[in-house]
Amino acid sequence: MNAFTALHSFLDKLVTLTEAQKAHFTDLFTVTTLAKGDHLLRAGDRMPYIYFSLSGCFRMYYSTYDGKERIKSFCAANDFITSYSALLTDSPSLFSIQALQPASLLRIYYPDLLALTAVDPVWERLARRISEGLYLKKERREMQLLTLSAEDRYRCFLDEFGVLENEIPQYYIASYL
Repeated sequence: MNAFTALHSFLDKLVTLTEAQKAHFTDLFTVTTLAKGDHLLRAGDRMPYIYFSLSGCFRMYYSTYDGKERIKSFCAANDFITSYSALLTDSPSLFSIQALQPASLLRIYYPDLLALTAVDPVWERLARRISEGLYLKKERREMQLLTLSAEDRYRCFLDEFGVLENEIPQYYIASYL
């Protein structure tokens, strides 16, 4: 199985692509790896790429004025990872992304993806569906923080990230909740 099989499976769930379209899309990606503890992105840096995680686990976190860290989210295999607001506004990221274990990712340069969307509507649909998925995840998280008890938020964490529970240090889970 090559590195792009997982990406193709993910794409097949969102849009219908020909083999030629998949091949063209795949050509725009490069494989990259991170060691445990490495940062994919630090707050204040710009993010010109979108990553697709093949393996590993990541935390996305904010740093407060007094040096504390607050977990925004976790990402695992078969997730797209980026600072979406930094991409859209071409501004520095407000949060950091760190590998919690060794990771393998596919990377695409965001302007290359935008160029695709200008040529073929299928890529516009794909970008929209990925954005919709990110929005739904964000809205679900916001609802959990505003309406649920810590115990219920933990159940939601297990529903979404249960397979990662043993990979994520307990203090990060506590910060997330």
